[in-house]
Amino acid sequence: MRRMFKTNVPTFVTNEGDQVITPFGPSIFQTEIPQNIVKDLIDEGRKLTKEDDFNPKLAGNLKYGRSYHYKRDFIDRLEPFLKDKCEKYFNALIDIAGPKQASLIYETMLVQHNLRERRQGNLRLDTLWVNFSQKHDFNPPHDHSGILSFVIYCKVPEEIFTTQADSNNQHAGEIVFQYSDRIAQFMGSEYPIKPYEGLMFLFPSKLKHYVPPYWVDAERISVSGNFVVI
Repeated sequence: MRRMFKTNVPTFVTNEGDQVITPFGPSIFQTEIPQNIVKDLIDEGRKLTKEDDFNPKLAGNLKYGRSYHYKRDFIDRLEPFLKDKCEKYFNALIDIAGPKQASLIYETMLVQHNLRERRQGNLRLDTLWVNFSQKHDFNPPHDHSGILSFVIYCKVPEEIFTTQADSNNQHAGEIVFQYSDRIAQFMGSEYPIKPYEGLMFLFPSKLKHYVPPYWVDAERISVSGNFVVI
């Protein structure tokens, strides 16, 4: 059963029930991942060892948890499933904006990455890593490499959202997308989301985002990755 969260920002729902959320310029694709895929991601992630350590290559501050890069054979096995999500994202953009505008969006992304000559290139799942987060771990504002990035939430204890710091930032354990700068009272520059297990977001890799820490003893597991054009 889909748990699609409610939002008051412009939203397009596809025939399959996925959503394209547009809180600002770049659109964010929201879908849900089957439980068997979530289980595979967790099980394979638990097998990874120190030699697969990915912390030094990430913006995240995981002092108490750890990030690990998946083995290439597992990445290749999962790639077709995730590429299908990319296709659904672009198809939704076509439904929303029309073929010409969707093509312009894609070409703009290529230009931003100096890949215009590869307009007919193929997407490749370049990196895939798992984050085992613990109390106090966080991700500062950052973006990703590649052209499209995603995050999948595999384990999200509800209690991480119940305790907040004594501050004006009440988003413990959430993910917050950022775009541009706020220059007027009614121009939102941040879009916070409270994730749940099985939720996936797919978005342009240069869309900044951050994850505030949470304050309870609990493990949160998420998986992230980047697609490149080859």
